[in-house]
Amino acid sequence: MCLPEPWSREIKECQAFRPVLAKYRRKRHAPGAGLRCALRQLTLRQGSFFRCGCFKAGNRSGQVSQLEDLMRRRGVDQAWDALDEMMRAGLPSDRFTVSRMLMRTLADGRKNWDAAKINRSVALVEQFVQQQPQEADEVLFNAMLDTHSRTKDIARLEATYQRMQDLGVEPSHVTLGILVKAYGQVCDIKKVLQLWNEMKEQRTQANAVTYGCMINACVKCSQTEKALQIFRDMQKHHKQSNTILYTTLIKGCGNEKDLNSAVMLFREMKDEGVPYNTIAYNSIIDVCIKCSEVVKAEEFFQEMSDGTVQPDLITYSTLLKGYCQVGDLDKALQVAATIKGCGMQCDELVYNTLMDGCVKANDLSAGVGLFAEMASAGMKPSSITHSIFLRLYQRNGYKGNAMDAVAQLYQHHGLEKPSGTVEKASKAAARISVIKAARTVPVLVPVLLMALQAYVNSCWWNDKS
Repeated sequence: MCLPEPWSREIKECQAFRPVLAKYRRKRHAPGAGLRCALRQLTLRQGSFFRCGCFKAGNRSGQVSQLEDLMRRRGVDQAWDALDEMMRAGLPSDRFTVSRMLMRTLADGRKNWDAAKINRSVALVEQFVQQQPQEADEVLFNAMLDTHSRTKDIARLEATYQRMQDLGVEPSHVTLGILVKAYGQVCDIKKVLQLWNEMKEQRTQANAVTYGCMINACVKCSQTEKALQIFRDMQKHHKQSNTILYTTLIKGCGNEKDLNSAVMLFREMKDEGVPYNTIAYNSIIDVCIKCSEVVKAEEFFQEMSDGTVQPDLITYSTLLKGYCQVGDLDKALQVAATIKGCGMQCDELVYNTLMDGCVKANDLSAGVGLFAEMASAGMKPSSITHSIFLRLYQRNGYKGNAMDAVAQLYQHHGLEKPSGTVEKASKAAARISVIKAARTVPVLVPVLLMALQAYVNSCWWNDKS
């Protein structure tokens, strides 16, 4: 088996390689064997293949390896193929190039996630570490740990970290950040706090990014108080704070429905010289809506509009959601009109929020009108949209035939009837809403049963007497 053609052609063009390849060809090896044996011989010749310039070992000074050059020109997939063939041929590579290849694969995966490609890349990196353990360093292991963190594969993350420790590779504050982020994603707060307490040296080196990972992990695990404590400790050590840290903490306060703390943190940003941006305003407005403080949300929105920060679709959507929650459908529709007036397009989330507001306001005609507008914009209704209309029709007297009424609505607008799976999900969502409503009514059944039993006993006693 020979190397891929673009790779083998570049190797053959190397002046130092030609005589060696010719020597092995004369020995009439099997097809492809000459190339493979020549590569091995070059490796044994004290690295002459690397010194000739055909394959330069990458380093931190910016020297580019042939493998990395192949990745840039032909893509990372061909680079992985080449690395696979090199390792089969017993040829060494360098950790810097392999790290960059893995990072590039992860970056490409953000646009188009391919689990098979990611797994293959990780497997090749693990094979590289096994064959060349002396090349494994903290950067390479961090790239592997970050990959497992993104795939939420905790078992492989722990195995990689153990391998890192076995090889004596010292973790850095970057490693700490990756680990706490990974455990935070799966809400393992015990492991998050354990790592934070154990890795004291790395904690002293931590920057805003590492602290951000830790604070975000605590917020995800509903430990906002601990997140705030870590943030104050960070300030005590004169670490630079930023907008992301503050908005994460504000989000945590929103989860706890602690509006006062959220507002305090938001105002503190100005005192600390941390600039406000759209994300910061969106965060504090969202907390106001979660706490049913629509008037306060309007004040922050007005402050935002009067300043230099421009509202975006998320800003308007959050405010619109607040109006729908309190049943003010007119104001919600005004916000939707403002979105269109600003040249922005209402997405499915906006329409679903508005139609859910129609359910609360018990306004079937407005809901049907919004559905028609959504369909004319070319948006395909989701299972969420279907469940909203089931509830809307049920509230308007369509108890037994709500499903048929929704199906007719879809047919009228030339939309396909929801599949069986979607219908089941919609029915389940409608049942859940009914159950939630029922739970708001005091449970009097046990009391009634006790009263009935007392009455029966009383009658029985009277009869006996």
